[in-house]
Amino acid sequence: MKKVVLLSMLLFCFSIASFAQEEEQDWRQVLPRNEFSIGIGDPEFASLQRGSIWDKLLWCHTDRYQGDGLGDWFDPGTYHSKYIATCPISVGYMYRLRKFLWLGGSVSYMGVFGKVFDARDDSFLYNHTETQIAFLPSVRFSYLNKKYVTLYSGISTGFLLNFEKENGITDVYFHPTLQVTAFGVSAGRKFFGYTEIGWGYKGFITAGIGYRFNAKKND
Repeated sequence: MKKVVLLSMLLFCFSIASFAQEEEQDWRQVLPRNEFSIGIGDPEFASLQRGSIWDKLLWCHTDRYQGDGLGDWFDPGTYHSKYIATCPISVGYMYRLRKFLWLGGSVSYMGVFGKVFDARDDSFLYNHTETQIAFLPSVRFSYLNKKYVTLYSGISTGFLLNFEKENGITDVYFHPTLQVTAFGVSAGRKFFGYTEIGWGYKGFITAGIGYRFNAKKND
């Protein structure tokens, strides 16, 4: 009797292991493991990295008077025009380590452009430019994994390099940065489109296109 029970338990464990291995093979046959993407977001949250908030989608505003002349009628200093900011553009790569777990990262770019004027006579002095590059290692958790639709959430943490140029002088600033994806959806198998809603450098809303590959043929 004991031998029968032991043999039954061994057969049961073998069946579970075989089923788990079959499931592991199934998703590898159907779902691509490598993913490249390019997307564009809004600059609202990205502006917080430089201590400002856009007052419109593509603009931000600074105080009129700058420098040591603040409040001094005889030396009013300078003022900035409104800054024009490009939307953050991101290029990313993700690798599906498990059916629900992805690892990878992205690189994002945003440019900021404006002009600086003399507050006494409103004459143009020089251009203000910023080149912002964010490096964001990422983890993604996909909770719906269908052949043509994926639903997911994720988090990215990294750093931002900001090259700020004024009056011929370039300063480089370093900031920690992040992106939290509360909800993301992608549609398509090899070629796909996606939309994400979250918080961070890439924006509140991000959308783009991408390409997946390395799926085993099972069409």
